[in-house]
Amino acid sequence: MKKYSICATVGLTLLTALTLSACQTQAPTSSGGEVDAGVLSAAQIRVLAATETIEATLPSTSPPLAADKFVVLIPCNQSQPGCTQPALGAQRAAEAAGWRTQMIDGKGTGDQQNAAVQQAIALKPDGIITFAIDPGTIQGSLAQARSQGIKLVAAAATESDVLDASSNPASEVYSMTGSLLADYAITETEGQVKALVLHDTGFEVLKPRYEGFIDGLKACTTCSVLEEQTFTSSDLANSVPRLVQQMAQRNPEFNTIYVDYDDAVPPLLQGLRSIGIDDGKVVVSSNGTSAATECIKSDCGQDATTAFSLDGIGWASVDSMNRVFAGEATSDSSYGLGVKLIDREVAASIPDMWNGDSDYAAAYRELWRRAGTN
Repeated sequence: MKKYSICATVGLTLLTALTLSACQTQAPTSSGGEVDAGVLSAAQIRVLAATETIEATLPSTSPPLAADKFVVLIPCNQSQPGCTQPALGAQRAAEAAGWRTQMIDGKGTGDQQNAAVQQAIALKPDGIITFAIDPGTIQGSLAQARSQGIKLVAAAATESDVLDASSNPASEVYSMTGSLLADYAITETEGQVKALVLHDTGFEVLKPRYEGFIDGLKACTTCSVLEEQTFTSSDLANSVPRLVQQMAQRNPEFNTIYVDYDDAVPPLLQGLRSIGIDDGKVVVSSNGTSAATECIKSDCGQDATTAFSLDGIGWASVDSMNRVFAGEATSDSSYGLGVKLIDREVAASIPDMWNGDSDYAAAYRELWRRAGTN
């Protein structure tokens, strides 16, 4: 795998960008023509920025904390860390807020997620927070909950009129997680990306991430997407390894493989290894789970992930729910911890998984302390 070099210590300013463009060594060429040095250096700059300290943008004001609330938390599938970790973060945040919680497993399918909402309704909670569940899949159950006065917040989901708050993180943050992976692939291959792409159509919220990766490669005229395939989370155990195997055999020249989220990487790697591919490919994904961080750190096959603070999504969701209880707009409480690019060097400095570069939990506790209790 190729690494880039630059001619000076980098500052993330326009002057630096111009300096890098001027001092960049001649990029290699391919059958597609000479690599655009400006595109390559711009990708390098964005990659470097995303591996450095990420500044948080957290709320500065809060309504008083609603007292004595009971909130049900429904992750899309408790067997997938990308679903469950934000719910665990919300559990800790709710405890800090003095609320009672109960978690119900969405079990990965629309039918089971509808059943989870129905089970939640029967508990007569004040609110329900879902995690990585498309509102359209469970719209009838959500409408029933809302008709009974239950407040509804959806984390890692698209907007819906049946919800009180959603899109947390926002669509543009998801897009960034994809475009940064494109930058990483461009950097690692020195502008020669030949990609296989796998996109999960079962989560509408992942579409901006997928599009961010595809659009990020379009600026690189010597990069290409060789083949795209779709799947859903129910395909992970059986269909995805076979799908990856077939894609790789049809496109032996590929050097990069993208999949939407980290929980899909183990079956992806299984498919590659089944045909003797153990190394030499750039494997990228997103979410920043602890398993992905450990895999990158130990050189097990995944090269990079773009990480949310999954725990931080849960804290932001509880902050949103408190604003819903107060009848306030929730736009100020959206996820604000940024996106970190985790490569091997960054992973080596992380004991478990990236959890933001600031003590957001202390910041939320202080915010709520100042706001008092209603």
